[in-house]
Amino acid sequence: MYDENGAIFLSQISRTPKSINEILDELSKIYPDVDRHLLTEDFLDFVTDLAEQLFLVIGHSVEELDEKDLSFSYSLQNPKTLTDYFPQKTKNKVNRDTEEYLLHHDQDKPRLGNLQFELTSRCNERCIHCYIPNGKKNTGFDMSFEKFKYILDQYVDMGGLCVTLSGGEALMNKDILDILRYCRIKDLQISLLTNLISLKEEQIPILKEVNLSIIQVSLYSMNPEIHDAITTVRGSFGKTKAAIEKLFAADIPVQISCPVMKANKDGYGEVMKYAQSMRMKAQTDYIMMAQADLDTSNLANRISLEETGKVIRDIMELDVDYQTETLTQEPLSSISEEEFAEMPLCGAGLNDLCVTVNGDIYPCSGWQDFVVGNVFKDSLQSIWEDSLKLKQIRNIKQKDFPKCLNCEARDFCNMCLVRNYNESNGDMFKINEHFCKVAFLNKSIAEEWLQSHKKDKGS
Repeated sequence: MYDENGAIFLSQISRTPKSINEILDELSKIYPDVDRHLLTEDFLDFVTDLAEQLFLVIGHSVEELDEKDLSFSYSLQNPKTLTDYFPQKTKNKVNRDTEEYLLHHDQDKPRLGNLQFELTSRCNERCIHCYIPNGKKNTGFDMSFEKFKYILDQYVDMGGLCVTLSGGEALMNKDILDILRYCRIKDLQISLLTNLISLKEEQIPILKEVNLSIIQVSLYSMNPEIHDAITTVRGSFGKTKAAIEKLFAADIPVQISCPVMKANKDGYGEVMKYAQSMRMKAQTDYIMMAQADLDTSNLANRISLEETGKVIRDIMELDVDYQTETLTQEPLSSISEEEFAEMPLCGAGLNDLCVTVNGDIYPCSGWQDFVVGNVFKDSLQSIWEDSLKLKQIRNIKQKDFPKCLNCEARDFCNMCLVRNYNESNGDMFKINEHFCKVAFLNKSIAEEWLQSHKKDKGS
């Protein structure tokens, strides 16, 4: 995070090579009273630090820049980010992470930084746990490229940074390749959520060309029968797995999502091992969300507390990222109760929105019963600034859940407004008892894991 001077320095850096003297000539116009030698030192210190963290490249020639400018590859030592650790070079008190900083910052002035598009309400799977009602998929339709551009242009004008493309099944939208190319023209970070079963060979070079941040795909089991029973589409496992391996061969970043339910409760570890064999990340959701129309029948697939414990232990033992990042971060319990009370619960309505095919805007993708506006009736900017429902959500803080303020398990809690809402007939403030039990279980297992590993290290 930079101050005004840092922002001016950043504005001089582009995706095309520029010479130091060319940049300094521009900076000298902005800072006419600053000695050129001092300005040079300050700017070089600035870009050298960013180059060390691999955010940009510096060199003596265009050829040297091209050689240093590595693109994503599974053959890299750390294919996910190129670097492992971003230290805070200060002794002052700082936020635990960037997300926490942005949530605090955006409370005062909400800034839309991520927009999710449901490009189609159609889907070629009927997953038994899905929060989107099947009726919506059965009568679905697509968002046209022209309407997508209309919305995206507004979003970019508002300073948007990231776009997530989903559905339904995003690859079923006939304009998906034009949509992806347009997102790249607008220089956005692009994430694609898909089951991949309709991926075509000729689409893969385009997916590579647009430099996706991530493709997230659901793989429910390494047992084809179990996976297909969850999607209710015979042969879906083979198509999804083959597509994952084609994307791997093309060096396109993939993250495997494996929501755990009764049907696949014993197989998450095998999915994780499969992902790790290709240097991909696997993640799970073992709580599950009720349907967006407030129907809770899909929760019959939710695993029990005992079964959840097994999944958490699998994560502890097998997920290296979880061990090195999540379990070692500063706990929320180190934050004072007063500070914690003023924290927002998440970025829904503060820096995130979701837009569906018909232009309805939700705070997030799961909150489809809570429409805050329609972008074909009002501008995205006016919805963002004037929607009374968005203002309602932005005013919700941790203190609105007083029983949670001193909860011993708050570091391990996965409480969520939309989960509350969908599961409690539209009451976002009613916390389901299952969430609380899972938080305490998570706490117990994490502390047990940390204690055992301290003993192993002799500390």
